[in-house]
Amino acid sequence: MRNQKFKKILGLLLLLVFPLQALAQIDPGFDPNKLIDDKVFADTQTFGGPEGVQKFLEAKNSVLADTSASFLVKLKEPDNSLLKTGLEDPRPNLGRLRTAAELIWDASLQSGLNPQVILVTLNKEQGLVTSANDYDPDHLQRALDHAMGFDCPDASGCGNLFPGFYYQLFGNYDADGNRYLGAAKSLMKSYSTPGGRGPQVDGRVAKVGESVLLDNTTGGYAEAAPSQFVTLSNLATAALYRYTPHVFNGNYNFWKFFNSWFRYPNGTLLSLANDIKTYIIQNGTKQLVPDFVAKQRGLDLTKKITISPNEFESYPTDKIFAPADNTVVKMADDGKTYVFIAGVKHPASDFVIKQRGLDLASALTISSSDGALFDSGAVLPPNDGTIIRGAQNPAVYLVDNGMIKLFSEFTFKQRKVTPKQIVIVPDTEIPTYTQQGFVPPLDGTLVKAAESGTVFLMEAGFKRPLTGELFKNRGLSFKNVASLSSEEVGALPIGAFATPKDRTFFSADSKTGPLYIFKDGTKHPISAFVAKQRGITPDYVFTSNMALEWFDGIPIPPRDGTLVKGSSSGTIFLVSKSQLRPLSAKAFKARGYKFSRVSTLSQDEVDAYAKGDAILK
Repeated sequence: MRNQKFKKILGLLLLLVFPLQALAQIDPGFDPNKLIDDKVFADTQTFGGPEGVQKFLEAKNSVLADTSASFLVKLKEPDNSLLKTGLEDPRPNLGRLRTAAELIWDASLQSGLNPQVILVTLNKEQGLVTSANDYDPDHLQRALDHAMGFDCPDASGCGNLFPGFYYQLFGNYDADGNRYLGAAKSLMKSYSTPGGRGPQVDGRVAKVGESVLLDNTTGGYAEAAPSQFVTLSNLATAALYRYTPHVFNGNYNFWKFFNSWFRYPNGTLLSLANDIKTYIIQNGTKQLVPDFVAKQRGLDLTKKITISPNEFESYPTDKIFAPADNTVVKMADDGKTYVFIAGVKHPASDFVIKQRGLDLASALTISSSDGALFDSGAVLPPNDGTIIRGAQNPAVYLVDNGMIKLFSEFTFKQRKVTPKQIVIVPDTEIPTYTQQGFVPPLDGTLVKAAESGTVFLMEAGFKRPLTGELFKNRGLSFKNVASLSSEEVGALPIGAFATPKDRTFFSADSKTGPLYIFKDGTKHPISAFVAKQRGITPDYVFTSNMALEWFDGIPIPPRDGTLVKGSSSGTIFLVSKSQLRPLSAKAFKARGYKFSRVSTLSQDEVDAYAKGDAILK
């Protein structure tokens, strides 16, 4: 394993973020010797999951909040599950492209780095959280390709081993099979090295506790000196100065963004002077904390801090801070019982409370005004998977995803329900639950309505249409199709078209239409050049409307050993291990290549392929 190649990973000056119309003043609270606490640097649970990261991106109106298929392709997640497994991607076989929020969260899990640090670095380097909505399409792709500023040293332009949002986070392999860490794990390697791993000084690695002299890029700040001494006071600070070995503007910008967004750690209690209300900080937002919630969660209100109105307003206000999940409360005025789930209060029967293992005797009694602070949800049903029926009514229901669904004769028999599995509840309780259609047939079941010829394949509770061509492609048989009532089939939720079997070559709309291969759960475009070179022709024709519903993967590249260039660029690439590696003029000549061997492709096609490191000799 080689991971010492990149000794200086430097931040870019963001003129979009800090315009130079006037020289700014350095924040007096900035301490260049300690950029962030070690404990915060390595806190991977700050957002609780990718949904929390997505919510933050949306609150910042970030371009990274885009979840459209066309944007996800720009993140350049590879389709090769073996490659992703080698890069220690925690979800290498997901079968679809992930959102930016999901990739950030997964990179955090893989590396042990706080996702807040990743977000701040993305903004420090390329403005991708606050500024990238102003980028033109070409500038945006370049910004995404170098999202973390990784492999972009001061002395030269950005390299070619990490060209893509995915590779910036997770790393890559070079053409010789050597593994290189991505930005997230590289930062955590510096943090985890005994004694810390700071910047290179006089040919050696600086450690925590040492003072080092660093050069600055001083544009934008009147007080910034061309160089200054910095004492590496902790592991996180050493790691950040190794990544970007100067104070201004890189690490000052890091501190400024982090301090603005996440100055107070999650769980910090605060208030305004002369105001009894308490707020709690959660992922850069403030939430009002009712007194009964503070008591239920064991919060120490004597530890809350008082902040200024300006600072208070700088934090967006989120929903009311709720009791912990499965907290049982009883209203003082009417005695009704509720259970809190994800901040919403749900009416609940004694049976459901008992089934969920909750203690009605320990319910908190709260006022109606406190109860009114929170949204009311649907009546809390029994646990998913519970089979219920009323004492008198013979209809049997399955609790699924918080709703009850009616068994038909077919699904009752298919699931082999026995009387011992059925829980009897009062007939009056059944109508209080949210009812949603019928219990779906098991995955893989072929169904049709009795009066219709359309066949559906059941997957994850959805009926997915099958065309004749798909039916043939998947090798299905009509003898296995179950004929159900129109009411039952009509009530089943419809999903996207069923997908072809793995490694199906198909074209869209006609034999001469756009060509694809469907594999690993995604469709991969095949250009006319690659199709001719590899001798690929379509075995099936599906409509473009069907293909649009299937996940997109990266294009299939030319064969290894092919020389290609884009129509509007002079760079010549050698295809090696499915990546395009740029050739220097020296390497082109030394290897005896001829220009007659170089195929000119559209620039869009060349730009879409994954890139490897440059071949220099």
